[in-house]
Amino acid sequence: MIPENKQLKILIDAQLAKEFKAVCKKTGVSMAKGLSGYMEGRIGSKTFPQATPVRIDTRRDRRGAMRSIVLKLVAIRDAEQAYMEAIPENLQGGPAYEDAECAISMMDEAIDLLSEAYR
Repeated sequence: MIPENKQLKILIDAQLAKEFKAVCKKTGVSMAKGLSGYMEGRIGSKTFPQATPVRIDTRRDRRGAMRSIVLKLVAIRDAEQAYMEAIPENLQGGPAYEDAECAISMMDEAIDLLSEAYR
């Protein structure tokens, strides 16, 4: 479980961040609460299972752990891409399609950044 006092930082498109901030301000919801609600809706839970400790004593171990994370993200991104492609054409402008597009974009960025970390 992620402790209450920990923050998760996500880099997103500046325009998207500005729009998110405006919506939160307009609705009177804090940005943290808005993001938490969004994430809860996407994954269905506020808690995360405890990860199995990974041996990361050496650079080689850390590179292997990072490769494993990247591979999992790629699998999730591919599943989201398949979901998005299965959305009927008449619903492709809707919120589900836009959420999938946003998730894919963020995962692509995360994959790129994590892949660069241990080249």
